[in-house]
Amino acid sequence: MVDYTWDADKERENVWRRGIGFDEARTVLRGYLSFTWLDELHSDEEPRFKTIGYSDLGRILVVVTSEDGVQPRIISAWRASKRERDAYQRRR
Repeated sequence: MVDYTWDADKERENVWRRGIGFDEARTVLRGYLSFTWLDELHSDEEPRFKTIGYSDLGRILVVVTSEDGVQPRIISAWRASKRERDAYQRRR
């Protein structure tokens, strides 16, 4: 299983802005019901991926990651919008 790293300052900002810590976000990345796709819009400088799925706390989250470098890292995470949740539910 891949282990993700992250910048502590970026996590603090994410918790302040979105209420989601990266420890919780990491649980989405190992979920067997999660879906991952390339975020083409934000992959100019490095390949970025979005993953949507349930966290261990039962929330549907979108998690942005990068696999550019030695160890993949979490960049951002948020609660899925209604549109994102509906699209996720249709895929399941």
